[in-house]
Amino acid sequence: MSSILSVPEIAFKLYAIMDPLSILPYLIAIYEEFNRNSQTKISWNFLVNKLSIAVTALLVFFSLLGGPLLAFLGISVSALEIGGGIILVYLGVDTLGGFQQLKFLSSRIEEAIITPIATPLIVGPGTMTALITLTVNNNLLILILGSLLAALLVYLSLLLGPIIIKILGNTGTVAVGRFMAIIIAAFGVQLIINGISQIKLI
Repeated sequence: MSSILSVPEIAFKLYAIMDPLSILPYLIAIYEEFNRNSQTKISWNFLVNKLSIAVTALLVFFSLLGGPLLAFLGISVSALEIGGGIILVYLGVDTLGGFQQLKFLSSRIEEAIITPIATPLIVGPGTMTALITLTVNNNLLILILGSLLAALLVYLSLLLGPIIIKILGNTGTVAVGRFMAIIIAAFGVQLIINGISQIKLI
């Protein structure tokens, strides 16, 4: 049974997996290019607000879906942890490569806010897998609270994005994002270890 103390832990795990700092330099670059080349200007706050609403809705949706989905599919906890762990390890390694595909979205950023920026770049397969896995040891209220706190952290990171870039620079911001990738991979490895432990292989 989880407690309210689990909320920050859940939020940090989800925040690390969503890793908004990794896409921040690219997002700001295409935002500035869009406003230079388009007659229709959008504000940074509008972009962040729309992104954050989508991220919050997706997190809550998959928090609600996790438990019933496990029951419906009849998937064991150990199988879910091993499978989810493999996905997260892959995601952590893949995140180290950056998000160069965002550079091709500058001409249609308003359409791209939801897809592919909000999902799958921020709330992607790794986040969905983590949420479903977290339903095993956490009750629904705790999971939703953790998801909402993670969404708030993403919102603040994006809202303060231009300031973060000025302080850390593009290289520093990407470096912090790469550190988050290590956290993602470590979380995945821990899930694999937990799953294997339950089937008595170690």
